[in-house]
Order: sequence, then structure tokens, then C-alpha cells
Amino acid sequence: MIRTILSHRWRLVAEDVTQEENDKRQLHPMLEQTESNRKTVGIKEKTGVALAGAGYCSDDNFTKRPAGNVELLVAVQKDYKQRKAMEAQPLPEEPIPEDLSATELMERKLLTERGRELYKLRSQTVEPVFGQIKDVRGIDRFMRRGIEACRSEWSLICATHNLLKLWRSGKVCWN
Repeated sequence: MIRTILSHRWRLVAEDVTQEENDKRQLHPMLEQTESNRKTVGIKEKTGVALAGAGYCSDDNFTKRPAGNVELLVAVQKDYKQRKAMEAQPLPEEPIPEDLSATELMERKLLTERGRELYKLRSQTVEPVFGQIKDVRGIDRFMRRGIEACRSEWSLICATHNLLKLWRSGKVCWN
């Protein structure tokens, strides 16, 4: 089972569990859930850029218009290879060739100065959430069986993650 989350400033704004073998078909449903959740709770700030790992890389994901008109920055290769490529390759300067595939356009976008700076944020936003849930809280497997049971368990884990973040921030009055 794959656990999928969308994180904003270390808070989870969308989550799901799927039995599909990879995340390729999860990107747009997660962005739609994010938009829906944002509107439901009255957050006026729109999601500007979605940063995603290579598991979400597909031409279909890059050609489909995302919910909320979010800009996508999706790795086209595994994270360590993506970082290595960003360090090794110079900034693209020549005009963009017209015959590039959607994946090649995304790769080029990631190699721009702006793409490099934004993609670095992924390691500071999404990855720490998994680390906190797995290592700090010790939740490394589901306790229940079946997709619906796992979905409800994951929702509870994500909700308690957000509550812990709120409590630790000291910005909320709990009276």
C-alpha cells in the first residue's frame, strides 16, 4: 500500500492510501483534494507550486491541467539522482526546443535557477513529515487490515500529526 500526502508548511492538507503499485495516478486526485480541503476550511491563500517526487512523473501528469491551476515541479528521476543532475548540469540558457516531450520540459524546468531553488524545499516540507510519523512517533506500519481500515487509520495519523504541530507551535488557544 502506498501512503500519499500533500504537505504545506509541515501540515498535511491532503492524504490517501492506495493499493496501486506507484503514485503516477495519484498526483491530480491529491491536488483536487487539496483544493477542496483548502476551500472547505476557508483558506484563501492558493497553492502556488506543487513539489513532487519521481513517483509522480508521467507525461499525462504534466499535460493535464492541475486543480487550482497549481504549477507543478516534479522530479523526473529518483531524488538522489535528481539532486546530482541539478548540481552537475549548468543552467539552461538556449531557447527551449519545440520538439521536447512533457517530461523533457519538466526536466528542463527543474534545471532552471528557480526550479532548483523551489525543488530544494521538497526536502524541507514533505520528507520531514514522513520522518516524524515513522521515526519520532514510531508508526511504520498499519495496525488494521483492508483498504478502508488503512485509509481511516492513515487519516487519523495525519490528523494527529497536524494537531501535534498546532499544539507545539503555541499559536493556538486551547480554552
